[in-house]
Amino acid sequence: MAEDTSSAESSTIPFPTLTIIYLISKAESVIEEISQKYNNITVEDCYGFFSGGVKQDYKKITIWSQGIDSLWFNALIARVKEVTGVETVPVVSGGIMYSV
Repeated sequence: MAEDTSSAESSTIPFPTLTIIYLISKAESVIEEISQKYNNITVEDCYGFFSGGVKQDYKKITIWSQGIDSLWFNALIARVKEVTGVETVPVVSGGIMYSV
């Protein structure tokens, strides 16, 4: 006799992936683009010492999603670098902070 797992599977709630991008404040124009692609985001003002130990204002963008489109994400990072003139952008994904 086969076990009916359809009700158990339908009640499973998938957990979203959390991705955080720290944008230098002069890249604020990119926030609108992010919100059009992923509507479950938060934006917070903060400051950090990511670029050479110099204190700068940042926008902390937290994206809640079932996964980030990597092609779109790479294009976004390239645009941020172009707009701000920075070499790296701090990102937190999968609980790990790194610079892209």
